[in-house]
Amino acid sequence: MNTLAGARSPRARGFYEIGRTSPHRTALHADGDVLTYAALLAEVHRWSHLLTTTMALQRGDTIAMVLPNSAQFVTVQLAAEQTGLHLVPINWHLTVAEIAYLLADSGAQLVVTEEPLESVVAAAAENVGLAAGRVLVAGSASQGRPVASLLDAQPVTPPEQRSGGSMHFYSSGTSGRPKGIRRPLPDPHRDPGAVADVRSRQRSAQFGLDVDAGRVHLAVAPLYHPGPNLNALSALHLGQELILTRRFDPRLTLNLIDAHGVTSTFMVPVMFHRLLSLPEPERAEFGGSSLQVVMHAGAPCPAELKQAMIRWWGPVLTEYYGCTEFGMATLITAEEWLCKPGSVGRPAEGISLEVRDEQGRPLPPGHTGTVYVRGGYDFAYTGAAADGDVAGPAAADDPYRTAGDLGRLDEDGYLFIVDRRADLIISGGVNIYPAEVEAALATEPSVADVVVVGTPDEEWGQRVVAVIELHPGHEPGEPAVTRLTEHLASRLARFKSPRAYRFVDSVPRTSLGKVNRSQVLQALMRTTSEDDVPAPHGR
Repeated sequence: MNTLAGARSPRARGFYEIGRTSPHRTALHADGDVLTYAALLAEVHRWSHLLTTTMALQRGDTIAMVLPNSAQFVTVQLAAEQTGLHLVPINWHLTVAEIAYLLADSGAQLVVTEEPLESVVAAAAENVGLAAGRVLVAGSASQGRPVASLLDAQPVTPPEQRSGGSMHFYSSGTSGRPKGIRRPLPDPHRDPGAVADVRSRQRSAQFGLDVDAGRVHLAVAPLYHPGPNLNALSALHLGQELILTRRFDPRLTLNLIDAHGVTSTFMVPVMFHRLLSLPEPERAEFGGSSLQVVMHAGAPCPAELKQAMIRWWGPVLTEYYGCTEFGMATLITAEEWLCKPGSVGRPAEGISLEVRDEQGRPLPPGHTGTVYVRGGYDFAYTGAAADGDVAGPAAADDPYRTAGDLGRLDEDGYLFIVDRRADLIISGGVNIYPAEVEAALATEPSVADVVVVGTPDEEWGQRVVAVIELHPGHEPGEPAVTRLTEHLASRLARFKSPRAYRFVDSVPRTSLGKVNRSQVLQALMRTTSEDDVPAPHGR
């Protein structure tokens, strides 16, 4: 299944070798600091010794990381990559309960965070029985263990036993709980840098990038997501400069691209919307001549939005479709997209696609069904998700897998996604499953029934709307919305909370008691958003 297994590169080096042979090359720009490859490599080696010696972690153990885009994030990941560890990157916006679930489900034996996030992370660790000494904190620490003095005591030489690690991502599942998706560890006898070099060169080739030219990658999307993460780390394994921003700012993004000669970046459609919303004089000052590829994925991109970006930036946009499980499935350049507007492309190298009906039979071009993918990365579900999920094989002997998306193929083999999973809401490139939001709302005493859906939104792609049936004696309106919003504050990350509420006499359900989401959406679309009561925080 793994298309990378047999790949070899005659010039396989990776970050670790580049740090040794090109020490003065600029590696990383983060938080106003600039690190050379040698300086970054020294920190990676210190972290490697800290994890394997001081913290006594062994190949196959799991650690978690709750950090924003930062030098610390990159350093810990590169250390895990060369010490045979599974690394769980966790969204730093999550609540105590949400982080605790991920720590417990993944079996993390240690968590790394920074001073501003320490109280939330330490509370989550305590909830799952993880000792305070296993919470490593960059900066001052009042509950966890400050990491600076620990790192100062470590050598800057490579660890004696080097072994490739892997990523352990979490993606929201149909049960409403995030599901663990872990990549297998590489062959322990292969050099970790060589493994990463092969993967990075293959990815660059798929996007038509020249890996040997002086290139600069700008990471404006969160590295705890697989797409931005793989693109950013690949840049370092290819000897490029990596620029990190902690959050996306449209003006800063334009300035960084021109100031540093950025050649590649990864974005989601909501970022395009915010860039295009800048005043025309500011947009006119942008050069952008260095850009080779702007990769985008994670959410449907409205045709008008993409056309406007291509008119402004030129044919540098390359879209891909995939999922956390098997990675990139299709790819489409700007030139192709202009001929096939709305398509997400044809299968990437090593990938086969089928569209099947409800009985699992392949459908001919032009017919809509469930998209099945063959190829991509190997993975295994972990924790609660290991019992099975729709993204696994269709049958025990079936090499095809599906994320449950609906789509159709045209006569030329281009895929068009009709619907992104039946219940999934994609807002600003972030996956939000209604079941998780519904479960949190249902615990509010005044709520009799609830259904959460995603409605079209010009800026975010979709917005989260909660349809609420209240118990008798409770009045709908702004006071109810304020109460519900306050109820969710400690239970859900802010980006998952509804942006608007609709109050109804009863929530539509089928004869089997299942929510009739189609009926709910149709009712919402027949009326106007003026019937909605907006949430206080706006998003």
